[in-house]
Amino acid sequence: MIKKRLNDYESDWAAMPQVEKEKLEKLKNKTVLVCGHIIARSLCYALVFQSEEKKRGIRVIFAGDTDGFYPECTESEYFTSVNIDSLKELSSVDYIVHTGFCCEYGDEFSQAFADEIRSVNALAEVAARTGAKVVLLSDSRVYGKCRPSRVYAENEYSPLPPTEPELWDNQLLRTIESLWSCRKAEGGFSLTVLRTGVVLGGCCGLKTFLDDVFRAVAEGKPCTLVNGKKLSYIYLTDVFRAIVYVLGGTVKKEGAYNITGKDCTASAGAIAALLHDVYGDKAKITLIDGKDENACALTNAKIFYSGCEPALDLNLTIQLSVLPYMNDGKVPMISNIHDGRLEALQKMQIAYLREVDRICKKHNIKYYLGGGTLLGAIRHNGFIPWDDDSDIMMPREDYDKFAKVVVDELPEGMTFESHKTDKNCFYEFNKLRVQNTMFATELAKNHTDINVGIPFDIFAHDKSANSAWGRKLHLAMTVFTRALVLNKWNHRKVDNGSRLQSAVTNFFVKIFPLRFSFFLMEHTITFFKRKKNAKYLYDGTGKNVYNGFFDAGILDEETTHVFEGYEFPVPKRYDDYLKFIFGENYMEYPPLSTRIGCHEIVLMDLAKFDIDEFAPLPRDGSASSENK
Repeated sequence: MIKKRLNDYESDWAAMPQVEKEKLEKLKNKTVLVCGHIIARSLCYALVFQSEEKKRGIRVIFAGDTDGFYPECTESEYFTSVNIDSLKELSSVDYIVHTGFCCEYGDEFSQAFADEIRSVNALAEVAARTGAKVVLLSDSRVYGKCRPSRVYAENEYSPLPPTEPELWDNQLLRTIESLWSCRKAEGGFSLTVLRTGVVLGGCCGLKTFLDDVFRAVAEGKPCTLVNGKKLSYIYLTDVFRAIVYVLGGTVKKEGAYNITGKDCTASAGAIAALLHDVYGDKAKITLIDGKDENACALTNAKIFYSGCEPALDLNLTIQLSVLPYMNDGKVPMISNIHDGRLEALQKMQIAYLREVDRICKKHNIKYYLGGGTLLGAIRHNGFIPWDDDSDIMMPREDYDKFAKVVVDELPEGMTFESHKTDKNCFYEFNKLRVQNTMFATELAKNHTDINVGIPFDIFAHDKSANSAWGRKLHLAMTVFTRALVLNKWNHRKVDNGSRLQSAVTNFFVKIFPLRFSFFLMEHTITFFKRKKNAKYLYDGTGKNVYNGFFDAGILDEETTHVFEGYEFPVPKRYDDYLKFIFGENYMEYPPLSTRIGCHEIVLMDLAKFDIDEFAPLPRDGSASSENK
């Protein structure tokens, strides 16, 4: 299994976490012929990973020498290797990806030229014979000897003086593209060219002029960086993202497209400043004058407006490139989440948990750690290191009881938020808030008429029908009524991929008043509230609603587990619950590039609360849980 061999950094780009599942499903059971060098090898790992781990059944054929490949890839049932001369025997191929000389550098120009031309001709014959869709990777050197201030679009080129040996790689890239265009005209197949910026990828084997800088910063050693022109950068995942978007038909028109990361065009000085912002005094970088790279800056507007938006910004791209050089024994994660306030947020969340624990014990209310907080307790004995919120869950009867007593129990500075306490609040679940603070997402920031202080989410688990058809109908109505509320409240149209469903839902969103829709949602979720001997529960108020229903017995018995030094209640059958929510492999860490917090926060203000002092105590003077 390729997964067992890949490290955190390789697993990250192989999992392609920023590529939507529905896009990757377009490659299911397809045959992909891959040819090239380092990027080609990495793509093979990623496609085999998708077949083995995600059950997508993609068959990978690699044309070339597999020296340097992990045996876990070459021995996979989904992988086959052939030499270039054997390609004429292939009779069925869906896609061809030729990474060619993209971001490669060679000393033997004549040999590299001969090898690449041979590959193009052999691959083009396969494309003409099978009708396979072709994607060619090129890079920004194809634009020639660039002007220092120019950002290049797809049809803009600079001269390539034939007498300058340092531009031979540039000439080779332009020749490869030209030959592919000629062969396409002859063979009538589909050809799309993707021109990358400087490709970065943790542990993939690509060499760049920034490698020594990344290593020095990781080790806290002095280094130099040539202060040249602006260049564009892209992380390997975004390269794969563009390839998938082209193969799957999201990018429909053929032709050439520039691909870069999100806001990833920067000067050397900007790179140095970013490294210093993230790593502080470890970034001992001196900018010097020297010879520029032959690459250039790119505009990616064409592919952006064709439906392929890059996912990784420059900050994340650079951090993913520095982390492989660090060896501090800690769980690798992205630094400086929420502008360095993550620790403060987590300490404030602990204060919430202790208050909830006190109130629930006082009033004999059953609750458990839920969602990512429960996962953190089991996997980390505390917060997931990059998590920025806390969740608890309750059976509906305890949820309602908590809502009745909590307002009179909370200490000064904390408030309870629900539809009943705030007429302008239409969240489907209740929250606790810290007053005079802010913690708002892109959507929440528009709701200025409600409290957007730092939240603590409280979810109810509701009963459902015992019959399969009854549960199916209950879930469908829950999803429908929630869509009525959330889309009406946030002034947006429903677009769930089905024209008919979206049209029907948008019709009712328009004609139903918001309060009536909320009434429908609440009564739908709690429809089976008084049902006796219910065998199933579901998370009708939370995001796990789409996981369906689980055995009601999972929440019958309680035990405790350590969370940040305190004991909190968890379901005795937490393993069954976590598998239901997160899957069989919930103890495994998610891809590295996704370890950046649960929310995209646009407004954050922790106000006066010092991270060491904020620990609200019971109003009646009784002690909160101090079990450590």
